[in-house]
Amino acid sequence: MKMKRINLIIGKKQIAVASLTVLLGAAVAVNFIAQSGKKNVAPTEEVGGNYGDMEYVSDSNSGNISSTDGYFASARLEKQQARDEAAQVLSVMYQGGDMTKDELSATEANAQELSRIIASENAVETMLKAQGFEDALCYITASGANIIVKTDGLDAAGAAKIKNALLSEVEVSADKITIVEVK
Repeated sequence: MKMKRINLIIGKKQIAVASLTVLLGAAVAVNFIAQSGKKNVAPTEEVGGNYGDMEYVSDSNSGNISSTDGYFASARLEKQQARDEAAQVLSVMYQGGDMTKDELSATEANAQELSRIIASENAVETMLKAQGFEDALCYITASGANIIVKTDGLDAAGAAKIKNALLSEVEVSADKITIVEVK
């Protein structure tokens, strides 16, 4: 008698998709943690008013312009490497060849979301530079947004500009926005 193979609800494809999704999430989390842990920062002042509750922090240890420029260059490189790795993972998943329509659409949705986040981060960074900030980095995650700006002094008006630039691209609640000043 010939036995049929019983298909389980969780197959090889689903395990591969789940593990690659976890890997992608872990890569983004590691990148964020690495970026936020590079500088010794402490909260300085809370900004209130019409723009909600925000905190911005200042790095009092940096005064050397070349080290600050190096920080932004290395942070951009690490960010790009993490994004390239995530895109490659999604590409490998998509080109796997033996995925169902549901799995293909989920992979396509993940790729579109990654593309949207990258475009939003670039738009915010470009807008902040156009508004007069020397340099800027934007990290958008599912849990909020982190903005790192190079400036000689950040006041409430500067924090409001940053928040407006961010909110013109994405919807994030005010308590989920972190602004870090690097001098």
